[in-house]
Amino acid sequence: MTQHSIDPVERSDPVRLVCLATLVSTHGLIRLAERYLPEFVSALGYGPIVVGSLVTLGLGIAVAATEYSSGPIGGDSTPLEARAVAVLSALLAAVGLLAWAGSPALDTLLGTPLSALGWLAIGVALLQAWHVRGPARGFWPVDTRVTSSPSTAADEDRDCSPTRAVGSDRRTPVVLGALGVVAAATFATTAVASADTVRTGFALVAATGAAVAIVGAIALGTLGDRSPLSGGGAASDDREGGATTESDPSITVVRSAVSRLPDRRRWAVIGDAVVRVAIAGISPFLILLVVDYRPIALSVGGLSLAPAAVFGLFVLVEAAGATLGAVAFPALASRVDRRALLAVGLAALSLLPMALVAAPANAAVVAALFGLLGCRTAIEPLRPTVGSSGRASPVPGPRLPGEIRTAVRVAVVPAPLLGGLLYAIDPVVAFTVATTVGLLGVRELGRAFTSDRR
Repeated sequence: MTQHSIDPVERSDPVRLVCLATLVSTHGLIRLAERYLPEFVSALGYGPIVVGSLVTLGLGIAVAATEYSSGPIGGDSTPLEARAVAVLSALLAAVGLLAWAGSPALDTLLGTPLSALGWLAIGVALLQAWHVRGPARGFWPVDTRVTSSPSTAADEDRDCSPTRAVGSDRRTPVVLGALGVVAAATFATTAVASADTVRTGFALVAATGAAVAIVGAIALGTLGDRSPLSGGGAASDDREGGATTESDPSITVVRSAVSRLPDRRRWAVIGDAVVRVAIAGISPFLILLVVDYRPIALSVGGLSLAPAAVFGLFVLVEAAGATLGAVAFPALASRVDRRALLAVGLAALSLLPMALVAAPANAAVVAALFGLLGCRTAIEPLRPTVGSSGRASPVPGPRLPGEIRTAVRVAVVPAPLLGGLLYAIDPVVAFTVATTVGLLGVRELGRAFTSDRR
């Protein structure tokens, strides 16, 4: 997605200010609702397997929609068409959040045959419009739910250039997105802390997100001939940099594409993809770990926060870590060996699941681990599965073919369901397997770094 800076005239435009505020807050509230959804599902009486199934459903729809939008429909769109897609994605996100908020009661109100689980699945499906084609994708550097690249090929090549660091046009939206998540996390913490049950607090967060999304859609629709605040949709990602617009994820085609990669490039891509699968498999269950399996409450003075409210603070710390990592990347990339930065970063990321299980049930310790989880943004531009290219890349080579990029996205889809199956056996098993798989990926990446030294 091409990022656009906002000049002083645009800053003073009331409509643009409303758009900016609502897009950022909508993005934050959607992310927070998704992070709280597993606990809400648990409160409705469903287990971790259902949680994993819902997340896998969302990932699968996102991959399918991304592939569809990379065709002619999502390509060279006019500003009016881009704005129409942005408005539609915001409205669909609002309906999805409303489906979540009212899922326990919608059957009674509408007389539908769907259960609460059915409305949750509808909400998951509708929210993919925001993740795939929403106008705020560039406001946040990492999205563990959607496995498509968060930046364009031009951004990636610029990030990997030894002479050109990430400029303010890249950091500004990252900071704005982080502020949106921070505001949403603060609101969610307050909502869950003040509510009698998690169900009530979650419904308040989702309903507020829907209201904000509707305001954002109205504001986007009144921009007239002025271009939207954000750039094009997700479809432009694969066009920039010469990647193929059509990709065939069939096993035969993927094998052929992988076999054409140099050994070092292939090992690096496989290693990074394995780490992505490992983290995607346990991400949905972080809230269940710190709320149900080993509850972590917090008392500050006369204020006592239940574990579900404390989780909002953990997400806030993660947002701060993500902002720090994204802003610090240019300085790190220019001062630290990029191979070491990528290898150490992926190793630390792989060890986090086990660290969360082994750490004492102390709010400060767990918050620090969440902050470290957020700092993964410091290595995101270097990760081989993003498809970056250039001489300064840790693993030099051409941009990844579309077939391989699609295959990586598809490989991540079943990870949450598998994680749910393991979590249902025992949370320690799920998080231990995630760490083991992640370290195997780091080992594969290490082969790419050591092969040229022999």
